[in-house]
Amino acid sequence: MKTQLEERFGFLVHDVGRLAGKRFDDLAKSSVDLTRAQCRVLSYLAHYGDINQARLADLLEVAPISAGRLLDRMEEGGWIERAANPQDRREHQVRMTAKAERTLGKARKVGDEVALEALDGFTADETAQLIGLLQRVRGNLSRLVDR
Repeated sequence: MKTQLEERFGFLVHDVGRLAGKRFDDLAKSSVDLTRAQCRVLSYLAHYGDINQARLADLLEVAPISAGRLLDRMEEGGWIERAANPQDRREHQVRMTAKAERTLGKARKVGDEVALEALDGFTADETAQLIGLLQRVRGNLSRLVDR
């Protein structure tokens, strides 16, 4: 029995993400001195504010030890700072540095370019509809997964 991967929701969502990520990497090489994973860390910090390492690992979908290594490199590069949580000294809060805030704008421009390329030929209404539909899908799944 032949499966229709092109019509499978999970496959399409994953493949679009994979392709967009590779295109981001290609474009970012010349303008952003960060990896895609590091850009994701900064984007999450910009969105959520200071958060703990365990939450970042969860958002990045990596093991806490892998997130720790990534954050070690970012801290050495001056992109993030870590501090003990005053309420729980075992927990480290992660925050962006001013250097990271300046670079995040460049990373967003790369992301905007990828989006423009991906949505080439879409009308403004189609783009808005697609974004709205994806937000609804995320909402549906978030209610089930993030309980």
